[in-house]
Amino acid sequence: MKRAPVLHSDAFLAAILFLVVAGPVAAQDSPLSWLNGARSAAGARSLSEDAVLSTTAALWASTLAAAGVLSHRGADGATVLDRYRAMGGTEAHVGEIIGAGPSLAAVEAGWMQSAEHRRLALAPGWTHTGWGTAAHGSSQVWVVLFVERLVAELSIEDGEGALSVSGRFVEPSAGKAFLWSGLNPVLPASWDERTGRFAFEVPSSGKEGYVRLGYVAPDGAFMLTNAFTLPRGTESPAAPVRFSPPAPSP
Repeated sequence: MKRAPVLHSDAFLAAILFLVVAGPVAAQDSPLSWLNGARSAAGARSLSEDAVLSTTAALWASTLAAAGVLSHRGADGATVLDRYRAMGGTEAHVGEIIGAGPSLAAVEAGWMQSAEHRRLALAPGWTHTGWGTAAHGSSQVWVVLFVERLVAELSIEDGEGALSVSGRFVEPSAGKAFLWSGLNPVLPASWDERTGRFAFEVPSSGKEGYVRLGYVAPDGAFMLTNAFTLPRGTESPAAPVRFSPPAPSP
């Protein structure tokens, strides 16, 4: 399945509508079977559960239930991308849908009836999902998150001497790997175009707060795959101060 490249930017997708369904609370279960059934019917790939996404979603569901509101943005302006980064997540493309109602089945039905929620839940690029729920009065708040994982076996080791980043690009046509530490481009210590495997070593003197990883797509554009802030587990820079790396030479 061909994917449009992301051009030199951090990006996240979030549903812009909320769903509230009235009625008594019923026993809850996992939305994974609903998601994968709906995606299969739409010709999209099945999703795997991701622990970081589920932890992020569960914390946000609890926050929303305690506050009695449904929102994608925190009181401090934090987005789903910020919450995911704060839990240690690194994928560049994140999606979120939120709903509340008497049962998961009722919320799922409402999501499918909403064009925006349905579009996001069935988007073909997603590879992993996670979810969380919390009770609020007679309703249950549900948060479901999605990511597109473009790097397998990602390893990030932030030692005293250097930052080591290694893994394998899932896209078989990925061109040369690139990494930015702050505004500084870093060339790979090793790169195998045949397998998509890469390794970077960033010395302590060259480490900056915001690190981004990606590769050159077949059309020469830069595809952002992962991003994180040092120290690990801190939020992404606020939107106004996020910056775009220069386009690498193919």
